[in-house]
Amino acid sequence: MNKYAVSSIQDYIEEKSNYFNMIAQRFISEGKYKDNLSAIEQGLACLGIAKDALKVFENRKNFVIDLGHKLTEYEGYELALFIGHKKRGLPIPEALVEKCPKDITALVEKATGRKHINDYSKELRQVSLSPEIFLAIHRSIIGARVETLLPDLLSDVERLGFTNVKEAFEKISPVYIQFLSATSLSKLLRKLSAGLRDLKGKLEEELKNIDLYSIRIREQLEGLYLETHQGLLDIIENDVVQGADTSVITQKVSNLFSRLDRLFLGNVYHLKDYQRRKREILEDIRQEEGFKHYAEKRSMDMSKPVREIYDEYMFMYKFGPLTKDENKNFVKQLTQELAGFYRKKSRGVSQLKKFEKRGLISVDLDIDAMIDAYNSFVKGRVIPDHIGQCFLDLVSCLPPDDDEAPRVAIDLANLKTVFLTGQNILQLKEKSGELPREIVGYVSKYRKCVTILVYDIRGSSYMGIRLNDAVKEQRIKSKFATEMAQVVKKYDGFLLKDTGDGGLVWFAENSGSLYNYLYTESVTGKGTKLRYSICSGGECDIIPATDAARRAILCARDMVVRAEEFVRANFVHYREWFADVAERTLELDGITYALLPPEFKSLFRIGVGIASGVPDRDVIFATNSYGDPDLVGPVLSDAHLYSRERQPGRSVIICDLPTLTNLILNVENFEYPTKENKFDKYCKVLEEMRRTTHGYLLSDLNVSVLPKGVHILGELNKNKAIIDARIDDFSIDEHGNIYQDDKKRIKLLYEILTL
Repeated sequence: MNKYAVSSIQDYIEEKSNYFNMIAQRFISEGKYKDNLSAIEQGLACLGIAKDALKVFENRKNFVIDLGHKLTEYEGYELALFIGHKKRGLPIPEALVEKCPKDITALVEKATGRKHINDYSKELRQVSLSPEIFLAIHRSIIGARVETLLPDLLSDVERLGFTNVKEAFEKISPVYIQFLSATSLSKLLRKLSAGLRDLKGKLEEELKNIDLYSIRIREQLEGLYLETHQGLLDIIENDVVQGADTSVITQKVSNLFSRLDRLFLGNVYHLKDYQRRKREILEDIRQEEGFKHYAEKRSMDMSKPVREIYDEYMFMYKFGPLTKDENKNFVKQLTQELAGFYRKKSRGVSQLKKFEKRGLISVDLDIDAMIDAYNSFVKGRVIPDHIGQCFLDLVSCLPPDDDEAPRVAIDLANLKTVFLTGQNILQLKEKSGELPREIVGYVSKYRKCVTILVYDIRGSSYMGIRLNDAVKEQRIKSKFATEMAQVVKKYDGFLLKDTGDGGLVWFAENSGSLYNYLYTESVTGKGTKLRYSICSGGECDIIPATDAARRAILCARDMVVRAEEFVRANFVHYREWFADVAERTLELDGITYALLPPEFKSLFRIGVGIASGVPDRDVIFATNSYGDPDLVGPVLSDAHLYSRERQPGRSVIICDLPTLTNLILNVENFEYPTKENKFDKYCKVLEEMRRTTHGYLLSDLNVSVLPKGVHILGELNKNKAIIDARIDDFSIDEHGNIYQDDKKRIKLLYEILTL
């Protein structure tokens, strides 16, 4: 086994986390960069501007510039520096302007950030158009082009590869869907439907079978009701009336209703599955019908995004000028559009008078002049404005503005430290070869997991000795345990055991639903809460979850908070509960509290141990020898051991590295434990911190996670199994087991603190 730095596994966890994926997509999205660059290339070609200036942006996944250095340090990247200054509203030195291509900087200068065609009303009036007339021309000219291209599209449908109409429409250019006539769209739909005919037949057959299965289940439920009803009558007539022993009657009734619960719930779950699948099939079948009416619902209002107009115009432009037939169709469609304006007396009709040509006996519209106005506006306003905005979006700038939101500044600093390298012009860090498969496998394994939580009530033995009253002890512990159980339910945990001195909980995708499925809870007439298992032994599959660790940690956090509240709320009862100790003056926030014995001050604080693993290898959920649901696996012992950790006068939460891995991989954001808030200094501190084992701040969860020590897994002496130490490197095998230098198998441990 090879040695690896401890930081290497944390680095990989962070790089693969949802948080870093989100900020990378937000600030350096490869897809957005590619789309912007492609749009710029098309626009420059349309305007007849050379694209030589784009060379510095090509063959990259992003472009990040670090502002604030001397102009000479950006040699070859002056255009990017110009864009960065423009984007930040900084003064642009004349020397920089001179080194940039004038036709490109003019586009950047023209960018206004307007998003909808209606925002250009003033500019449209300058070319004798209104937004309404512009969209009519646009709709007509694009429509004429796609009608010509329809035959080619129909011939290509079979190679698209799709399983339903919705998926097929997603693979077809949206220009066709938006601009094909109703008749042509119907042709396309018929072509798609023909390709789906066999699949549709299978879906309809499955639907028939589901209906049959559903009918049978309903019949079984009715039969179960009648069987239970008859069973109760038999018990009454043969046992109650005959004066049979009460315990016999109780047992028979319990068995009868346990069977009813088990079979009834099992059938209901099957019925719900059938109903869910039926909805999915009906949705697939309805898609075809929905798209039949799509043409009737299409509209192009004045809030149409400029980006869509740009993309649609470029789609048309790449096929060249309209052919004779296309022009004929265009004139016909536009004439129909404009006739509708006259009938409706639209506000834009007055603009049309500027395109009227008076003949001997009629007044006609100068279509050529309208096309010229349309093209003039698109090339003079839409394309330059959009390209300029794409240039601005193409370049990301660091450092953030001084008035930038703190959250954004932290995100950018984290992004720079983890993903970017270089000076002045930054780029994504190159991967130094493939990461060790052991580390990749370890981290990937805990993307989803099962998390075990064990909590232990401090001072419970001391309380029993001092009280010397079993009834009073039970009442106090029950009151405390009830509050803990409420917290567990809040986070969909499965409260498996209440040991009196603590409890055992597990979290998975189905922990909450499985608890409700396997247990029935009730309250007696005296107010005593009861629960009983209706487990049949076949419903115990655990489904690992992406949020298992997060829910367990939030549960532990709230348990600690609730424990502190319990102390404050019940401190007044200590005099009653512990009469001999309470002879002293008790004040919760007073000086005399410090005079109490250590065991007394620790009373009702809790120790929480959290350990995570994967089903089957680390933990299984099955029935025990008594037929009750139970957990088995090494992570239970680990969680129990961590719950024994003690700190004077306060509660403690300890978790292992698998738990931290699942947590950090899946939370939406986290921070690093540093108080430095200056961007450059923060980045330097963070670089140093990430070279060794480090913790995290999760302000959204109101907790921090800090390195605690090491668990030596082979150490049988529990008092020596956990040591307060940090290790710099470790070895890992193909099964994900971590070893220290002396070949001892270990787990890294972390303490969770409330903020």
